[in-house]
Amino acid sequence: MTIKSLNTIPNTSSKAQVSKLERVQDVFAIEVKNAMYRGAKFSGVLELVNGTDSIRKHKGAYRANAKLAWFGQQLKKRNPFINLAGAEVTLLPCYTGDVVASLG
Repeated sequence: MTIKSLNTIPNTSSKAQVSKLERVQDVFAIEVKNAMYRGAKFSGVLELVNGTDSIRKHKGAYRANAKLAWFGQQLKKRNPFINLAGAEVTLLPCYTGDVVASLG
């Protein structure tokens, strides 16, 4: 008999949406409209891991390395790379306010 953990989270989900906001002060952030992460399209302000160095081109599309949880879990491998292809992006170099902290 196999027992599944109640804490399993989906690898991808087109239905995931912003589930948690967090207050930050003086961080490098971006505001996105229609960005994608793990199949979920979303909009909001994201705190970047390492300023402008967090925005990189990968396989022809720009991605942003952001501080973001997936269904309430911090993924262990690395911080998420948000797909910015087709998204509207605004740089916010010294942002204070609410950022998207989790999708789920």
